[in-house]
Amino acid sequence: MTKSNILVVAHGEKRGRCVPTGDAFLRRLATTDNPLLVDMRLHRTGTGKPDLSDISLVIFWLGDPLKQKYPECYLEALEIAKAAQDAGIKIVNHPDALSLTTKSRQARIWQEHDVPAAKAVAVQSPSELNSAIEKVGFPCLIRSDQEHAQRNVIQVDSKSDVERITLDDLLPAVVLKCHDVREEYRRAGWDADSLFYRFHHKARAIVFQDRVIGSHLFFSKDRIVGLSNSLFAREERPRRNFARRFGYHRQLLDEMIAVDKQYFSEVPQGHDDLVRAVSVMGLDFAALDYSLRPDGSILIWEANPYFHLPDGRKSVLSAERDAVARVNKSFDWIAENFARLKADKPALTIVSSQ
Repeated sequence: MTKSNILVVAHGEKRGRCVPTGDAFLRRLATTDNPLLVDMRLHRTGTGKPDLSDISLVIFWLGDPLKQKYPECYLEALEIAKAAQDAGIKIVNHPDALSLTTKSRQARIWQEHDVPAAKAVAVQSPSELNSAIEKVGFPCLIRSDQEHAQRNVIQVDSKSDVERITLDDLLPAVVLKCHDVREEYRRAGWDADSLFYRFHHKARAIVFQDRVIGSHLFFSKDRIVGLSNSLFAREERPRRNFARRFGYHRQLLDEMIAVDKQYFSEVPQGHDDLVRAVSVMGLDFAALDYSLRPDGSILIWEANPYFHLPDGRKSVLSAERDAVARVNKSFDWIAENFARLKADKPALTIVSSQ
């Protein structure tokens, strides 16, 4: 029997959180009549053992950190991975690699391999907090060690801030070194009108083994930059949108959109470091959040192999940012990488999870 199919292992019903990325990707394959869709089979955890007899590639599309958050799915995925390895089947994002993505663990791995990333120390109990902060230093951030969302992130600038912290909802937590990259641009003498001088920022890129594509570049008044507190989200509010009809805030939005589009269209700054950050974790495929530094280097914040990428129509300021075309291009790029890997082309190298 010819082995030519792709098995995608995803969470079964009520066995893990869902992100819109997978469904949006499959719709794109269907819309473009991509032959990859015919070859793909979906297996959900909790539904028994899959038949691997006609499979040439297994993709684990599961929430992370997998072992810590979804131990039952981890054990089942590990069994599938073992069977695939015994049969000589290629694997994308091994379950063990998907279990290395706590903030503290990935930071330690990056530090060991000289990947430019923020220092992080795990906190399992309130009694460990002061020691962790001493190791990281001020200013620092305290957040959940297992969550990718930007909510419940605490900024700590001094010892007096520590006294007011309650960790009950964050444990297991992590203390992350906070780097003020905006201040780096200011100290470097950048133009005071530059977006990087005026605001904090966060870049996101998607890495597939040795290839990288930009996703978005957000600016914010806050040090912790996410979609909800980004200036794009602010500009999408009805009052700001109404004001722009009369010329208010137009220049700022146009400038942000231009920089965001340029970031998407070019090879991302720090390409080699982004590739290495994913590789040393044993992953094949992940989104990376990071900052662009004024000297041309980057500072990586986190890797997310189970990332949120909705249909472009649902993106912030979709029309203004050409989000539909951009997301479609991203999905086509992902499909191309899966097809190359399925065809066993030598341009890509399988990264072991060990």
